[in-house]
Amino acid sequence: MPEKDPGLWSLIFSVPPAIQGAVMAAVIALLRIVYDRKERKPIRILLEALICGALSLSATSMIDVFGWPPTVSVMIGGTIGFIGVEQMRELAMRWLGNRADRG
Repeated sequence: MPEKDPGLWSLIFSVPPAIQGAVMAAVIALLRIVYDRKERKPIRILLEALICGALSLSATSMIDVFGWPPTVSVMIGGTIGFIGVEQMRELAMRWLGNRADRG
């Protein structure tokens, strides 16, 4: 039985934290969309979750820049999944707009 094999658990827990964060973002985005019931099309639900996972994966590359531990990527993934793609885009556009206005 696979659940009795300790090698299976070591394989599950040996996944890099960046991948764990991306999976966390995708799962939280799926659950958030299903809970809100705002979106009815399954392809849009799947794409929202995948985009959240990709955003999380790319955002975790900043961890080394700030000197944070790699386990922070799961928190970043969960945050991105909870906030969602639309709000992340609005925040980024607002931040970029402020930066462009100063320059």
